Order: sequence, then structure tokens, then C-alpha cells
Amino acid sequence: MNSPWLVNGAVCDRVPAGDRGLHYGQGLFETMRLSGGELPLWPRHRARLSRGARTLGIALDEVQVEDELARARALWPSEGVVKLIVTAGSGGEGYRADAGAVSTRVIGYRPVPEPRAPLRLQVCSHRLPCAPALAGIKHLNRLDQVLAARELDPGCEGLLLDGSQRIVEVLSGNFFVKSAAGWRTPPLTGNGVRGVLRELLLDTVFPALGETLDEADMTLSELCAAEAAFACNAVRGIEPVARIEGWRNLDIGAVAPISAALHRLVPCFAD
Repeated sequence: MNSPWLVNGAVCDRVPAGDRGLHYGQGLFETMRLSGGELPLWPRHRARLSRGARTLGIALDEVQVEDELARARALWPSEGVVKLIVTAGSGGEGYRADAGAVSTRVIGYRPVPEPRAPLRLQVCSHRLPCAPALAGIKHLNRLDQVLAARELDPGCEGLLLDGSQRIVEVLSGNFFVKSAAGWRTPPLTGNGVRGVLRELLLDTVFPALGETLDEADMTLSELCAAEAAFACNAVRGIEPVARIEGWRNLDIGAVAPISAALHRLVPCFAD
């Protein structure tokens, strides 16, 4: 039996045909780990959702969203994944939205995905465009990811670059690389999503471990000298990279201390 969707607080599986998220992608989403009936990273998801709403001109009532999330969680198992979509609602004249438009909120559930073995990364040919105004937020337009995903061999995760051949992120998360100089992650100033788990690693986990971590551009040639790498997102946690297809193997053991430190902070992200 499928778990029910909630639309604007009511059990429903459809949105209005005039919704601006459907027509123009004017919307945001958050994909969140549900553990013990709670959303352990919700404050970080809420902060990113709020930033994105300001960027896209969406009227966001945070109290209403939290109330609907609580109502939805009562319908589902205590462990799983929650997807929250907030759009600009309906109305407006073409690209110009109505100033007083009410948002549409959609909330759904799915089980926790099965753990993946250490990742095999495949470099995607499709390049992410530079869009600084949208960089960092999790907007609904994921066509670049859809096109990149079509390239992937079975069992591979995609590595995405921009038009200047700089590494941005993986298909479904952020990317961290270790070299002789320490750990590095792309700055995401022109594109990409600033994942909530990425931010937790930056401001809490790496400082607690005393590990060097820089936000800096990196290219594929620099990746050739990497000792280790991992991907992360708010559903799967940290996933070490075992191999970059066509290139080389990496040391997954170097990622273990970071995974352990994250697990201590957020127990649902077990190794």
C-alpha cells in the first residue's frame, strides 16, 4: 500500500493544473531523513527553504509548513524519507506571479533506501550552467540532473562539472576530496546545491576533528592526485568513493573517521 501524499495539509495526490511549480519550476523542495518520528536536520532544511523562498518570491508560512509536516508524520512509519515541495501556487500573468499568491505545499514519504556499496563515480558529459542567483538553493528545475543521469552506467553515481571544467557536485549530493593539502569541497558560488549535511560537515564535524577543509575550486586534473573522496546528502549520509571509472581507485578508509563523527552527532547516519 502506498503512503498518502498531503497537499496543503489534506490527504491528496494532485495539485492544481495552474500551479506555477508545474508551469515554470517556481518552487523548492527538501528531501529529509525521518528517524524515530523526527526530522533531525529540520532546522537546517528550514533555513535553506526560507532562503530559497526569498530568492524565488514564494510566500512561505513556516509555522504552517511545520504544522503540516507534523500532521503528515503521524500517518507514516517512524523511519523513512520525507519530501517537502513548496511552490509559488497558482495565478499570475505568464512569468509574473500574483503578489498575494498562496503557496502550494506537497509532502510525501518513502522508505529509507538500501545502503549502497562504496561509490563508483562516472564523470558526466553534461555540464551545469552558471546561475549565481540560484546557486545553493534546492529549486525544482532539475533538468540538468535528469540529462546527466541518462548517461550513467548501471551502479554508477554521476560527477557533475560546469562549463569551465570545474567540479561542482555529484548527481545526488555534495562532493569532498582529500589530497596531500587536506580536504576540499567546491564553493558552489555559481551553481549546485548547498546541502544541509554539507553545511553540518563544514561548520561542526570537520572543526571537531581538527581536519583541514577548504571551499575551493577543483578540476579533474586535480582529482587525479586525490587520496580519497566522498559524496554526502541528507538521506544517505556520507558515502565513500571507491573508484573513479576509467581512472583510479581511492582509499575509502580515510573517510571512516568523518563518518564516525557524523554518526555520533546524527545517529541515523550509521556507517
